[in-house]
Amino acid sequence: METKDIVKWWLFPKATIINKNLPKTQIFPHMKNTKDKQFLTDNVQSIYMLANFKTENTNIPSFESEEELYTEIWFYYVKTKEKGNSDKFFKLLSSLIPYPLVVLTDEIDDFTLYTGRFERQPNNYLKLKNIYPSPIYNIENAESVFADLDLSELPRQNFKVFYDRLRDELAKQLAANQYGVEVESITADKKDQLDMLNNQIERLRVQIKKEKQLNRKIDLQMQLKKAKDELQKLLEQ
Repeated sequence: METKDIVKWWLFPKATIINKNLPKTQIFPHMKNTKDKQFLTDNVQSIYMLANFKTENTNIPSFESEEELYTEIWFYYVKTKEKGNSDKFFKLLSSLIPYPLVVLTDEIDDFTLYTGRFERQPNNYLKLKNIYPSPIYNIENAESVFADLDLSELPRQNFKVFYDRLRDELAKQLAANQYGVEVESITADKKDQLDMLNNQIERLRVQIKKEKQLNRKIDLQMQLKKAKDELQKLLEQ
C-alpha cells in the first residue's frame, strides 16, 4: 500500500496529516534492548507517521485521570518484510511513544489495524496493558475497510471516547470472525471476557484429554460445559 492512498481513503483531517517516513535510525537510540533493535532491522521494511490527532488540529478535548491519559493520538503505518510479527511491532512502538497509538501493519498481501489499552505511569508515559487487533484484511479491500472505519463518525467528546470507540469497533469485527456471530454490542471489555472464557475452554479441553481418573474427568467436563454456557450467554447479551 502507498501511504498517500491510506491517508486519502481514511479521510484524515488535513491538519492532522504528517505522512512522513520515520527512519529506524531515529528509533534505535531510544531502544535499550539489543534484540529489539535486531528484530526491527530484520523484520521491518519501513515505518511511516501517518497522522497526529491533537486538540489544536481537531478541536477534540484531551482526557486525563489518575489511570489514563489521552492528550494526542498517533497513527502509524509499518511495512513488514514477512508475516507474523505484527503484535510485537505494536508492542515496540507502544513502549517508545507516550501516546495512544493506532498502527497499521502491512504484511505483504494482508494488513491489520492495532489499538491498545493503556495505563498512565507516574512519568506520564503509557504502559500497554492489552492489544486489540482488527481482523486480518486483504490489501485489495483496503479502500472499503477504511471507508467503513470512517473517523469522522467517531464521537468527539474527548480523545478517550474517540479512541475507545475505534478500539471497540475493531474488537467487534474480530469477535465476529472468531466466534462466528454478528454482535453489535461487543466492546473491547466484552471481548476481553469472551477471550478469557475461550482460553479457559481450551485449557479445560486439553486437561480432559490428559486426565486418566474418571471422577476428575467428569468434574472437568462439568467445568467445560459451564464455561461454554457462559460464553454463549455473553454472546447473546
